[in-house]
Amino acid sequence: MEKRKISTFFSVYLNEKEVVLHYANTKELAQEFQFKVEEDALQFFQACLDIEKSIENLSTQKQESTHNQWVKQALKGVDYEYKEY
Repeated sequence: MEKRKISTFFSVYLNEKEVVLHYANTKELAQEFQFKVEEDALQFFQACLDIEKSIENLSTQKQESTHNQWVKQALKGVDYEYKEY
């Protein structure tokens, strides 16, 4: 099951147990999250989308950093491997 979402300040891609997240204004090409369980990957992907909706009224500069902070909170207690490239 593949899913993809592209918004004004980030894009997120889900493929089975992998989620790749990219912010428009960062130096990293992408953040890759490799989950042990497909359900965790799907929940994380959905959290990325839900967080976007809740911060849409913030300024463009704040959206990216706020989204990234909240995404990290969504990962607490979840088993995953992280790569940045």
